Amino acid sequence: ARYASAGAVYRELIQNSNDAEATQAEIHITTSTTTSSTSSTNNDSSTKAGSHNEVVTQVVYRNNGMPFRTQDWARLKKIAEGNPDVSKVGAFGVGAYTMFSICEEPLVISGTEALAFIWKGDSLYTRVA
Repeated sequence: ARYASAGAVYRELIQNSNDAEATQAEIHITTSTTTSSTSSTNNDSSTKAGSHNEVVTQVVYRNNGMPFRTQDWARLKKIAEGNPDVSKVGAFGVGAYTMFSICEEPLVISGTEALAFIWKGDSLYTRVA
């Protein structure tokens, strides 16, 4: 699914926290500094050789809401099977796809369980972590 806003994933996570009756939510973003080794022919200092850029290396979102139930995990796994109705909203419909707007292989942890999304070629799989 495509979203007009790059921050759509955060709105979805906050909505999910509300649905889980959370009273607190946190977003932790970790960055690292990279040095560009390429130069540019324009005067943009962000693309000159030796320039430094901050790159997001990890995003952790957590809330204190209810943990996933068995049926929640089952619906989340369906993402790897594909969504037959791309207009579906809610119950891990279009909103869950926003995770892929900030990472290639998201890891979802709820309670004592975890589910990883893993790409193998062009196919998406899940693995209980």
